[in-house]
Amino acid sequence: MSLCIGILTHSTNPRGGVVHGMALAEALCDAGHDATLIAPDVTGNGFFRTPRCATRCIPAVPEPDLPTLVECRIGEIRNALLGQHFDVLHAQDPISANALADLVAEHRISGFARTVHHLDDFSHPVLAARQERGIRTAAELFTVSTVWESILRDDHGRAAPVISNGVDPVRFSPEPSGQDETLRTRYRLPADHRLILAVGGVEQRKNTLHLLDAFLALRREQPDVHLVVVGGASLLDHTAYRTLFEMRLRDSGEAGHVTTTGPVPDDDMPAFYRQAAALAYPSITEGFGLCPLEALSCSTPAIVPEIAPFTEHFSETDTLWCHPDRPHTLLSALRDALSPRNRARFRVSGPATARRFDWRRVAERHMPAYRRLAALSRAEIPFSGALSPCPK
Repeated sequence: MSLCIGILTHSTNPRGGVVHGMALAEALCDAGHDATLIAPDVTGNGFFRTPRCATRCIPAVPEPDLPTLVECRIGEIRNALLGQHFDVLHAQDPISANALADLVAEHRISGFARTVHHLDDFSHPVLAARQERGIRTAAELFTVSTVWESILRDDHGRAAPVISNGVDPVRFSPEPSGQDETLRTRYRLPADHRLILAVGGVEQRKNTLHLLDAFLALRREQPDVHLVVVGGASLLDHTAYRTLFEMRLRDSGEAGHVTTTGPVPDDDMPAFYRQAAALAYPSITEGFGLCPLEALSCSTPAIVPEIAPFTEHFSETDTLWCHPDRPHTLLSALRDALSPRNRARFRVSGPATARRFDWRRVAERHMPAYRRLAALSRAEIPFSGALSPCPK
C-alpha cells in the first residue's frame, strides 16, 4: 500500500538534514509513495535545487535573533500544515519536530516521525528545551549513525534505529559536465593550481581554523595549491569564528590563495568535487557526513577525522584520515591526497565506496515505522489555510 508522506525540514538551504530529507522524499516517490518535501522559505526562491518530488514552501519571516527565529518557524510550520492530510509526517530537525509536537498536543495528529542527524549543545534554555522536546515527543525516532543511536539511548532514553545515508551516483559522477568548464572562471579560482576543497562554510564545527593552519603549512611545501571553502548557509550565528578565520588569514599574508564562496548553486557542487584535488573535511561533530560520500562518488580523495561516525561507515582504506585537533595530521593527509598514487587509487575506489550507500535502501528502512504511524490513524488536520507552492 502506498502512503502519503510529508517530509519536513527547517529551511530550503543545502544543509545536511535538508539534503537528506530531499533525497529521502525522492526515493520514496521512486518506490511508489506520494512524498512531499515541506519547509519554511525566507527568500521565496524555493529549495536549493528542484527535487523529483512534490514540494511545498511556507512563507517565512526573517529574524536575526535565534530563539525568536525558532519560535517563529515553529508557528509558521504548525499553521501552514493546517488543512493538509498525510498518512505520515516526518521531521528532520527540532524546529519542524516541535511544530508537529504542537499538533499532537492539540490532538490534530496522532504522532510523527523524527530523524536526529546530530544534537547541538545549546546554552540558551529555551533552545535546549525545544531540542529535547523534539526528541521526546516523536512517536518514531531514527538516526543516521550508531554514535547518535547510543547518545539517544543513553542520554535521552529513546530507541532510534540507524537508517544511514546515501549518495546519487548520477549527480555525483567522475564524468565532467559543462559546469566544470566554467567553474574556475566563475569563482575566480586559479587555473594552474590544485584545489583543496572544504564544504560547509567557515564554522567551528567544521574545524575551519585547523584546516587553514594545515593549508598554510602545505603551501610552504607545495605553492601550487589553493583553498576554496564552499557553502555556509546556516540558522546559527558563526560571526565570531569567521572573524578569527579572517584575522588569521590576513595575518598570514596568504589571503590571495584562499577563496570563500558562501552558498553556491547546487548544480555547481559536483563540479567543485571533480575540480578539487582533495576534499578536506576535518569536522569536530557530524551526524553522518554526506560530503565525503559525494566527493568519493566523483573520484576525489576525501580526508575525514578518525572519529565516529566516520569510523562506523568507512573502512581504513576508503578515505584518508586525520585527527580533528591535530593540524599536523591533516597536513600529512593532504600530502597523501595529492600524491599521484592516491589520485589514481581514488579514481577507482571512490565510486566503489560510494555505491555502498543507496538512497533506495535508506527509504526502505523507514517503512516499518511509517506503517505503524499510518496504522495509528490517518493524520487528519482540520482545515485552516493551505501551503503555498514553491516557486517554479
